[in-house]
Amino acid sequence: MACNMHGVGSSLGNYIKDMAQHLSPPSATHPAWQPCGAHHVAVYGTLRAGGVNDIARLRGGIVRTGTTTLNGTLHDMGWYPGLTLEGDQPVLAEVYPLDDALEQVMDGIEGIWPHDVGEYAKRVLTRPVTHMDGSVQPLDVLVYEALPAFVQNAPVIHAGDWIAWYAAQGSPHSDEPFALRTGNSAAP
Repeated sequence: MACNMHGVGSSLGNYIKDMAQHLSPPSATHPAWQPCGAHHVAVYGTLRAGGVNDIARLRGGIVRTGTTTLNGTLHDMGWYPGLTLEGDQPVLAEVYPLDDALEQVMDGIEGIWPHDVGEYAKRVLTRPVTHMDGSVQPLDVLVYEALPAFVQNAPVIHAGDWIAWYAAQGSPHSDEPFALRTGNSAAP
């Protein structure tokens, strides 16, 4: 796989090696990777600042564009959340710039590519983003939405900030971030 990994944090090295071992040439069962077309991503769980998969560990020097709210239903998947976009619970999300290399790595973390494990789907939404300077601008953002069948038996989280909610539960994260998604939701 040839992709520009400029600025990707060194803590990602083992993840990339694992991902490369699982890659196979595009075929009917493993299609070629496709970008979503958005230039920003909205993250609401472990990829947020301070999360076990903090996006800054994926892209050194990345600067948060701002924040937004995503409306839906937040689910407790154990060590990470799943958000369905059905429902009216406002959920805090951080917005970051997105390029193809970062999106491809995130697709691996979310179990969408190179093998879709059936947990998440990529959605592009237009959301009002509050920039760091306080200004508000509508932006197209990529959101990784949990599929309803995946979260159907998961407890609903009645909180809009997953990082704060998880910290209040007193559950420690593993210190091994960026595990490949294999369909098993156990901690990495």
